[in-house]
Formats: sequence, structure tokens, C-alpha cells
Amino acid sequence: MNIGLGLVLLPIAIIFILLGVFLRKENAKIVGNGLLVVGIIILPVSILLLTGIYDPYAHHIR
Repeated sequence: MNIGLGLVLLPIAIIFILLGVFLRKENAKIVGNGLLVVGIIILPVSILLLTGIYDPYAHHIR
């Protein structure tokens, strides 16, 4: 489940970062900055899910 969610979030983060860079070059700097921030936040979450460091479903396994 975690790897699947990480694989889904990774392209979304890359798309947000690319759109943010392109929109930042245009006149929409506020929207571009917002997309960059969201993409940069999603990227480490995706990496944590892919590596297994963060496991939201492990609290019930002991």
C-alpha cells in the first residue's frame, strides 16, 4: 500500500514542480510559488513512503 501511494504521489509532485517553474516564469508568480511549495512538500512524503520509513498502517502491528 505504501509503495503504491508513493508511486502515485511521485509523478504528481513532479508535475506540480514543473508547472510551478513554468508559471513562475510567467506573470502568475503567486500560483507558481504555491505549486512549487506543494510539489516540494509532496516529494519527500513520496520518498518516505517508497523507502518504508513512514508507514501509516504499522501502528496496529506489534
